[in-house]
Amino acid sequence: MNRKKYAYEDYNKAVAVKDATKYFIVYEGREKELNYFEAFNETFLDEKKAYVHHVLEKDTGVEGNTPLKLKERAEAFINNPPKYLKVTPANDDKFRFVLDVDKHPIEQIKELKCYCEGLNDGSLYISNFCFEVWLWAHTNDLDEITSIKSKEMKTELGTLKSMNFPHEFMDVNLIRDAIRRCEDADVNSVDYFPSEKSSKVYLLIQELLSYSYFDLEVKE
Repeated sequence: MNRKKYAYEDYNKAVAVKDATKYFIVYEGREKELNYFEAFNETFLDEKKAYVHHVLEKDTGVEGNTPLKLKERAEAFINNPPKYLKVTPANDDKFRFVLDVDKHPIEQIKELKCYCEGLNDGSLYISNFCFEVWLWAHTNDLDEITSIKSKEMKTELGTLKSMNFPHEFMDVNLIRDAIRRCEDADVNSVDYFPSEKSSKVYLLIQELLSYSYFDLEVKE
């Protein structure tokens, strides 16, 4: 089976159907998150219903992965959309931010959260420690994680059985399992900040799956 290889310079070339719901996603990471959500976009999303557009450093000239840099990047993109992109934001589009806890000051995370709340339709999804926690949940229970910080978590993920990333993660049964595991670990679901060794990304995935080709049910 031929699997598409994703390169940073290739993102954002596709154009959503005019009436589709556009999700503009702003990431902290430059590889893992982009590759995962692009594969998800192509595997599950019906372009007549919805489309993921990546808001990248190259789109705005705003580099950096702190919460305030993500906020600045989104502001630059909204206020001055790159002219070379055919997909530009409108008032009713959805902005979604994907962030790691990492070593970011809590004040910056709170400021990004407030910024999201000020948008017409904005949300923040945090992984604690990092996005790799969400990936781990595809195959293993979260209480099996032994890491105590982000760098360790990324190494520990590599100890799991070898899986071709991101393609082998695009299995709806694995994604359902990941949602279930993260939902079980979300002991304070009303709080936007996740418990340690858990991820709120499952909420974004549930939302996106409602626009899938298959009308997938994500709850048993």
